[in-house]
Amino acid sequence: MATPNFDRDFGYLLPFMDKVAAAAADLPDASAREELVRLVAEEKVRWERIRSLLQGAPGQRGGSKPAPAPSRAPAPAAAPPLARVSSDGVSRVAPRESGLTVGSLKDSR
Repeated sequence: MATPNFDRDFGYLLPFMDKVAAAAADLPDASAREELVRLVAEEKVRWERIRSLLQGAPGQRGGSKPAPAPSRAPAPAAAPPLARVSSDGVSRVAPRESGLTVGSLKDSR
């Protein structure tokens, strides 16, 4: 099965992430600014890897861990762990706690 072309989608996603990171400068809380920049940087690394895999890059073999992503800002000491899917399907951090929601970007008219 041929891999769909996602260039257009990545063309929107990656600049959007840059805008979100730039918006961090307007946050009054320094720790929130640092965390937002760090989270976006980590997410961009993940999406760049996803893009390369879709374009045919080889996957990780033998259970080796990928190289750590370079961090642009130090992680706050008291930052909550990122939500991850676990074998029982329960995340460690509730979606509402993060303040993020998922929904349609189109008007529902």
